[in-house]
Amino acid sequence: MSEGAAGAEDNLEVERSGGFGGLTVRASVPVAELESPERAAIEQRLGRAPSAPSGPDRFVYRFRMHGREAVVQEDLLPAELQPLLDRLSDSWS
Repeated sequence: MSEGAAGAEDNLEVERSGGFGGLTVRASVPVAELESPERAAIEQRLGRAPSAPSGPDRFVYRFRMHGREAVVQEDLLPAELQPLLDRLSDSWS
């Protein structure tokens, strides 16, 4: 495995799409920097089937970690993930 591929495995990739503007933005954070409740909330959702859209103009979050993925509607995000999303708000690209 190359060093770049190993580095990607050590990150949580977050994608936010939808909303009023329909934009997709992305951010990445090292898994080691996740707070314990954040990591637990994400791991509980990894591999679950995404829920149906809950309404127009809502955000949808896609979390990728260790080769697995979770898709969570904005209104179904666990409260434990809000601090993470607040930290990422300046790094969306």
